[in-house]
Amino acid sequence: MKCGPTCEPFLPRSAGFIAADIKGSGAFTQLFLITDYHENGSLYDYLKVNTLDAAALLRLAYTAACGLCHLHTEIYGTQGKPAIAHRDLKSKNILVKKNGTCCIADLGLAVNDTSEVDIPLSTRVGTRRYMAPEVLDESLNKNHFQAYIMADIYSYGLVVWEMTRRCVTGGTFPLKQ
Repeated sequence: MKCGPTCEPFLPRSAGFIAADIKGSGAFTQLFLITDYHENGSLYDYLKVNTLDAAALLRLAYTAACGLCHLHTEIYGTQGKPAIAHRDLKSKNILVKKNGTCCIADLGLAVNDTSEVDIPLSTRVGTRRYMAPEVLDESLNKNHFQAYIMADIYSYGLVVWEMTRRCVTGGTFPLKQ
């Protein structure tokens, strides 16, 4: 998978890294990442109090897709990174910036495609509502990293569906079901 050049302006403005810390007490260790603060909060919270017009919907969906594409893409070189699968993509794990764009957050369940990462025996991690069918029935092929990326794309589709449910089109707003 390769991100198009139109995503590039959004990538450096993702959840900016500020600092990291480790807190441990015996057998229990917590890892902390400190990132930029986004006052609009999560996409979930943003959609609860805002309706979207078509332009806002496209901006949110597009920038979330760019962020996911950036995670999924391996970057080579001294400032490179491995391809990463999120494994818990949902509207609560996407932040909305002041300018109406998105950034992906909460990489607590993320894995990369290097052999150095131990992926738990159970592939059924994440939030059930956003899980791909192959994750729910545990038929996801753990030996192929691309399967994790495809499960992320499924989750992204559900996030887009959530966004469209809050979109006003043609002067009408869809009723809650």
